[in-house]
Amino acid sequence: MAQPVIQRKLANVQVKEFYHDLFVDTQVKHFELMCTPYVKVGAADRVVDVGGGCGFFAAAVTGLLGIPTRVIDLDDTSIEQCKKLGIEAIQSDALQPPVFGDESVVCFNLILHHLVGPTDKSTAQLQGTALEAWRNQPVHLFVNEYIYDSYISNLSGKLIYVITSSRILSSVGNLVARIIPSLKANTFGVGVRFRATAEWLDFFESRGWRVTAHTRGEEEFVSKARRLLFIKSCRRDSFVLQARNMAHS
Repeated sequence: MAQPVIQRKLANVQVKEFYHDLFVDTQVKHFELMCTPYVKVGAADRVVDVGGGCGFFAAAVTGLLGIPTRVIDLDDTSIEQCKKLGIEAIQSDALQPPVFGDESVVCFNLILHHLVGPTDKSTAQLQGTALEAWRNQPVHLFVNEYIYDSYISNLSGKLIYVITSSRILSSVGNLVARIIPSLKANTFGVGVRFRATAEWLDFFESRGWRVTAHTRGEEEFVSKARRLLFIKSCRRDSFVLQARNMAHS
């Protein structure tokens, strides 16, 4: 029997660096553009934000669009913050989420790249497992992800994973980042797995998901130092996925 893949997780002090709403506006705009056909305003169905943190996205979707939301997250502080905002929140793992049958759209906002294992293969397995949990439900998936297109085919995301997942290379990276702040990573020692556009599309398709929509995000500045990682383009794109076995239901 194959051994289960062990997820490498951020320490509490690293998680705290994500207590912000910097990207929520763009995520909500993409969600409204791409997903409103799949939700009924005023209905009881929920939009679920997996790894939804402090609930900023969920609160915005409810407040601006009038859609009930639910957050699933492992972090104690995030769950408490969600409840303060009046957002339904359940403390659970993205790999084994609770499914109630009232979900209409399930969101993964900048979360998949944090599901990392000790190898690139196991990392892909973890990311696929998070999506697989929803395959047999009549839902659409909304995925907002960092895109790191490379001058050399798919190389940038792989390089970043190798550096951030290695304790030795992460120690070196921390030292370099003191001199070149743009090379700082809050995932040093744990790992992060970004992908190029074509790489994400292939990833979704290979795991049985049909990409029904794709919205390209705005280009972000890439410093000369970061271009040493062969980064051609950095942005945040959004995708809508539908399980192939649900495509004609």
